This record gives sequence, structure tokens and C-alpha cells, in this order.
Amino acid sequence: QRQLRNDKRIITLEQEMLRNQMNPHFIFNSLNSIKLYIINNEKENAVYYLNKFSKLIRKILSSSMVEVISLNDELETTELYVNIENIRFNNTINFQMRVEEDINLESIKIPSLILQPFLENSIWHGLSSKNEDRQLRIHVEKEQSEFLKIEIQDNGIGRKKAGKIKQKKIHKRNSVGIAITEERLKNFAQSMHNDYDLQFIDLYDDNDEPTGTKVILKFPLK
Repeated sequence: QRQLRNDKRIITLEQEMLRNQMNPHFIFNSLNSIKLYIINNEKENAVYYLNKFSKLIRKILSSSMVEVISLNDELETTELYVNIENIRFNNTINFQMRVEEDINLESIKIPSLILQPFLENSIWHGLSSKNEDRQLRIHVEKEQSEFLKIEIQDNGIGRKKAGKIKQKKIHKRNSVGIAITEERLKNFAQSMHNDYDLQFIDLYDDNDEPTGTKVILKFPLK
């Protein structure tokens, strides 16, 4: 009965994760952005982003059928997601991903679609309120031989200011997305010798002004 309850819990988490990834707002806004390219007769851009959007949807659907995927697949999905979201910012988000050379992208497995809620947080709560110089960085490295460490850093308005703006909005889907993600991380770590670790770090300059947010996510490799 305990195993049955755990299996049901996993299925529920995966269903909630898929609903979180495939939310109607993201799909509608993405297609609407592509439609604007068509209206403005920018056919090359329309075809380019429509191909990326269709590839992203295929990846999300296929990834949602499994509990873990290769790090390579997760990073490809991540890049597609950021590229699609970036359309609505007129491609003003400077996105960079750095993966250390000693990492085998195919052999390392992590929970599927695990990074998207953190990226959504950075883009829509951190960077969307900035008018210029939007930076989003991902750094992937090993911590000794026991952990895969992924850092997601933005130079947005910071969590405190973003939280005040968020309180005025009815739409609070992202906090639900983070909660689901933490549950999935706990489930993933149960079969490992080590536990996962998740940190949110508020960044400040010398004048104590917020300069962004860093998320540090550690996946156990053993």
C-alpha cells in the first residue's frame, strides 16, 4: 500500500508538472508573438520561431512521459524555452549557457523539465521589469564526483521587489511550479546516496541595491 501511494503521488506530480509546463498563457503568447512576425511580413523569423516552438512542444510532451532524461536533452529544452520567451522581449535577453568540459551530457540523468520553473521565475519576475541590459546565465559543472551543480543567475530586480509586484497580481502559478519541482527533487533523491540541494541567493551591489538572483541547484550523482 505504501508503494501504491508513492506511485500515485509520482503520477500526480508528473501530471501537475506537465500542466505547469504546458500552461495556456505560455502557448497563447508564444503563438501570438509568432503571428506578429507573419503580420509584419517577417516570414523568415516566423518560420524560424515556429520551428523552435514546435520542437519545444514535442520535447515537453516526450519528456513528460519519463521520470528522468539526459542532461543534454534538458539543456536543449532549456535553450528552446528561453529562445521562445525571448521573442516577447524583442530578443533583448542576453542568454548564455556554459557547460564545463568534464561533463558527459548523455550519461548524466536528471528529472525531466526540472529547470523551466526557475527560468520562468528569472524571466517573468526578475527581468521583465527591467527596460534594458537583461542578462540570464546558466553554468553547469560537477562538484567533486558526487553532485551536478547548475547555477541560474539573472540581473533582474531581485526577489524582494519582484515579490511586492507579484502580490498585486492574481496569477501566482510560478510559486506552485517551484513547489512541484521541489517535490520532484525529493522523489529523485530518494534513490540516491546523497540528497539534493536548492538555494536562492539574493545579489546586491556595494550600495546594497539588488542586482539579481542566483539559484544553485545540486543533483546527486550517487
